[in-house]
Amino acid sequence: MSGTEGADVGFYTPLNEQTKARSGAPMDVPVNPTTRQFTEGFIDRTVDTNVSDVRAQAAFKGRVEGRMVLLTNPYKDKQSKPNRRIGSDCKPTKKPNRKTITSKEKRALKIYDIPKEAQKYELFLPLNRMWTQYISSLIGDKPLEPVMRDRKQSQTILSRLIKADMHGALISVDRAKCPNYVGIRGIVAQETKNVFKIISSDDRLVTVPKAHNVFTLDLPSNVQCQIYGSQFAYRASERASRKFKPKPTVDL
Repeated sequence: MSGTEGADVGFYTPLNEQTKARSGAPMDVPVNPTTRQFTEGFIDRTVDTNVSDVRAQAAFKGRVEGRMVLLTNPYKDKQSKPNRRIGSDCKPTKKPNRKTITSKEKRALKIYDIPKEAQKYELFLPLNRMWTQYISSLIGDKPLEPVMRDRKQSQTILSRLIKADMHGALISVDRAKCPNYVGIRGIVAQETKNVFKIISSDDRLVTVPKAHNVFTLDLPSNVQCQIYGSQFAYRASERASRKFKPKPTVDL
């Protein structure tokens, strides 16, 4: 330390011979002749001597010769193999995917089934009152009879009505391909893509298919609207974003 006091020693100043001998680190790294020949040729081909003042041989001796150069990206290898250790043959473990419950499992668990003790008409009356307020805010509070006479306004109301949620609506079966469904009336307890589950006034839960049936929907101001179930065979979430086209003829 006394020999270096007062000297201008920079961070990149080469080590003196005494320090090299004391460290015991190898100074001359053996290089394969084939690798050396390839490296020198690669630098000769890639270094543009016309643009840069640094010659190919000078660049090789100053930046490559006697140094260990990494030809791969260790950071990239670490990211691609996070669980692989050096010197081990263990395979990287895959992250377990989050398992979601399937529709078959939902049916087996009876998630959407209404319990027997809950199949009472009076329990669904508050839902019907909420639906009445919801549909009134959707189509307006004005009397519907004079509004429906105007073709343009009636098309606007019907386009909103067909996208409305029917849970809690008071509905009845007007016509059906199967005569056993005709006359069923009650509150819609559940709506799926293909069926209405209706709770009747005598506390019966009836499943009525939408296809081949015509329903009558009770609206505020004592107005009724007919719904063709075959055109209504969509989930409530799908109807909200679907663009319907008018169909003049509908068969059961």
